[in-house]
Amino acid sequence: MNQNAVLKRGIEYHTQGQLDQALVDYSEVIDSAAAEDAELMCQALYYRGSVYQRLGEHQRLTDDMNRIIECRGEVHIELVAHAYSMRGESYVAQGQLEAAVSDYTVIIESLEGLPTGMVLSAILCRGESCFAQADYARAAEDIKRVLSSQWLESTSQQSAQELLAECERRLRKR
Repeated sequence: MNQNAVLKRGIEYHTQGQLDQALVDYSEVIDSAAAEDAELMCQALYYRGSVYQRLGEHQRLTDDMNRIIECRGEVHIELVAHAYSMRGESYVAQGQLEAAVSDYTVIIESLEGLPTGMVLSAILCRGESCFAQADYARAAEDIKRVLSSQWLESTSQQSAQELLAECERRLRKR
């Protein structure tokens, strides 16, 4: 079977919640495509990492995202940005906020040519991570940047405004 078809089948299993079957298909694609098709391999790594995220298997997720990041220059930059983002989310879930901030900062400052929405999402995630670290000034700066872009939908806009207000309240207390 063609490896693109195996990847698509894995995605179908994944969306149906059949995670074990999805992992088998993703792993097959990764093993088969590694030498000849970096883009296909990295797509499968990303989806497999997504399964690991759902399962709470953070080290495996991190290992897969690291492999994608190592392919920077060989694959679409958006895929690399998604890898940094997913790894950042995993770091947040594990309480490794400095590592998360670092990953979000790479997306914001070092990856050229990303869609505006991806960059703004990374800025918002970095702001939330800074807030969790009690770095309210940096969090407020990031949140203001996102709010000024008019990028967020109304519900998210309201949540961001509330977070900004809380940052400002805590900064005044200092």
